[in-house]
Order: sequence, then C-alpha cells, then structure tokens
Amino acid sequence: MLRLLAFIVLGIIVWALARRFPMDEYGPQPVEPFDRWFLAVALALGGAVDVIFGPALNAVANGLYAWAAPARQAVAGWSVTTQVLVYLITTDFLGYWAHRLMHSSAVWRVHAMHHSARSLNWFSGMRGTPMDMVFILAPGALMAPLFLLTESHTAFFILLFIQMASEHLTHSNLRLPFVRQLEWFLVTPRMHFIHHHRDMAYGNSNYGFYFSIWDHLFGTYIDSDDVPDKGPLGLMEDYTMKSLFLGVRLTEPAPEKGRTQSAQA
Repeated sequence: MLRLLAFIVLGIIVWALARRFPMDEYGPQPVEPFDRWFLAVALALGGAVDVIFGPALNAVANGLYAWAAPARQAVAGWSVTTQVLVYLITTDFLGYWAHRLMHSSAVWRVHAMHHSARSLNWFSGMRGTPMDMVFILAPGALMAPLFLLTESHTAFFILLFIQMASEHLTHSNLRLPFVRQLEWFLVTPRMHFIHHHRDMAYGNSNYGFYFSIWDHLFGTYIDSDDVPDKGPLGLMEDYTMKSLFLGVRLTEPAPEKGRTQSAQA
C-alpha cells in the first residue's frame, strides 16, 4: 500500500512539473488508455500473485537472507547513507547489463512491450511483460540481502523515494536545469526519451536506470543534442498488444541488426 501511495503522489507531482516545464523537443505526452487499464490489471494480478506465491517467495527471500549473513556483518559498521549509495551503484550496474541483455536478439521479445509506448509519462513507465519485470527487479532482489537496508526504516523510505522518483522522472517530458552537467553521472528524462526512440540506431543506447556513468564507460551513451530528428517514440513494427505481451509475432529486425542497418543507411 505504501508503494502504491508513493507511486501515485510522486507521479502526480512529476506529471504537474512536466506540464509546467516540458522539454522543447517533444509535444504533449498523454496517458494512453491502454496504460490506464494495464496498470489496474497489473495491480490486481500483483495482489493475487502475492497471495498465491507469497509463502514460496518469502521462503526464497529468507534463504537468501540467511545465505548473505556474513556480508551483512561486514557492512554492519557502514552508515545508512553509505549502504544506500553502494546498493544503488551495484544494482544499477547489474541493471545496466540486464537492460542491455533485454535489447539482444534473444531477449528483446520480452522487453519490446515496454518500448511500444508512443508517449512517455508516469503510467507508461510501468508497461511491460512479466518477464520484463523479472529482469528489472532481479538485481535489486539479489543485492538487498547483502545489506542491512531491510532492517532500517530510514533506508527503506530513502530507496522507495529514489526508485519511484527515478521511474517517474525518466518517463516524463520534464525539462531539467543544468541537464548536460547532470548527464555526466545521472540519467535524465531526455536521455531516456532517446532510449525510447523508434529508430533502434538510437534506441539501443542510454541503458542506465539511475546513473549514466555505465553508458559513458561502455560506449552506449548518446547525447540528445546529437540526434537531429527526435522522431516519434514506440516501435516501427506492426504488432498487437496481445502479441507483445506474449512475446510473439514481432516482425522488426533484431535490435542489433536494426541499429547496424540504420547506421549504414
């Protein structure tokens, strides 16, 4: 319930700011009807999954927590701030590579649904298949038992705020001040809008969730100023939402091929 409340409150705040301070390169980003009912269904299914699989998931979590006890003892002397920062850096590093994997030929089909959004806003950030959510959540789930964050209410609220705010910000048409300086180390809305570009020559870039340093280090950063045609968002291929959800009948060339072909054109 607390996560849902944070999602709604922060979403409304970011939405209002984006309406007041939109990026010049993009027009209005309305909430698509699909995203409204998809979010409602996802919340309902999430509750059902928690009831049905809750005991099994708790058993796995407890097993990981027990296995990671030595690691928690090693960081017991760290401050909450240090633990939160190290947790965010390590999970974002793993998340960066998981995100790159989802853009590979083998896994793109489970991620394509997220890229089908033609407008980005605080609803569309939640669009995705169940397997897409697994890839997104896995780094945090694997790293959490290594820290004492679950035992600190302060850490919980800090992480909840950062995760929700980042999700909403990167999927909002919000113009930020000092954006070029921020992009030296943080992911900004305009960075993520390029990631959602219809042309995969640009879409296969800017994979970080919180930090842009991985994209700079591994050569996947694309500056929005270097993209002459910001273009429409979404997918080039024909699809139905059912086919995307099931990960079938995708006709577009694999992302790597699409990028190569676009670069050679």
